Amino acid sequence: MTGLTPLVDALIGLGLTQYAARAYLALVTRERYTAAELARASGVPRQRIYDVLNSLSERGLVRVRPGPVVRYAAVDPEAAVNRMMAVHRSAYERRERTGAELVDQLTPLWTRGRAEDDPLDYVEVIRDRELLAERFAELQAGARHQLLTLAKLPYLVAENPTGLEVARRLSRAGGDVRCVYEHAMLGDPAKVAHVRGFVGAGERARLVPEVPMRLCIADGARVLMSMRDPRADEASSTSLLIEHPALAQLLIQAYETIWAGGVDFVTATAGAGAPAG
Repeated sequence: MTGLTPLVDALIGLGLTQYAARAYLALVTRERYTAAELARASGVPRQRIYDVLNSLSERGLVRVRPGPVVRYAAVDPEAAVNRMMAVHRSAYERRERTGAELVDQLTPLWTRGRAEDDPLDYVEVIRDRELLAERFAELQAGARHQLLTLAKLPYLVAENPTGLEVARRLSRAGGDVRCVYEHAMLGDPAKVAHVRGFVGAGERARLVPEVPMRLCIADGARVLMSMRDPRADEASSTSLLIEHPALAQLLIQAYETIWAGGVDFVTATAGAGAPAG
């Protein structure tokens, strides 16, 4: 059956098995076949040919010619294809009816669900470090006029290109970009240079002996905070992303207290060189 592969594939697409497709194509090329002849002509194993013929007969694609030796003939292609298509149309119509019924049943549930609010749907608990870094970048990138940060060692990310770009953008627009760092960071020249880059981008920076936790507040509405888990000898932490203006305002008041107690980063590091500009 060399050269008939596309036809075999097309018949398989209409629902026939490969053996049935090959048998039907062989039958089309001759008026009639015995089962043994058809097996040889189509390449269908002889032990499978009767099952294949029964399947084609049930689909109305083959006619049986009785006699001393039973022979088989193909139904004309137009009738055969129409019968196979009818099966698909019937199945599609059943699926359409099922789909319509499903829509009718699910729509009231969906409508009621829109009225149900999770009392904590404004809180996301984050324990994966990579996801936390993603949320931090998203929070910074979404800031429109204010970004307040407490940077606690060790830092979440070594580099923060998103934060640097946001500092430039907000400072150019007259926004408020501030960060409070810990004195311990002064012992690392790379970290000092990093902060100088942020100061050069427009961030105002101060130093305090220690900050209580990692904290970032965007636009007085969204808060990302990381809290050390209260378990001995473990450095694990749990982070929360909270969209709650009232909580954000409360934390801003705490932030302002910490900020007021800090010393200016530029002044504190003046002896080590000027900030990057």
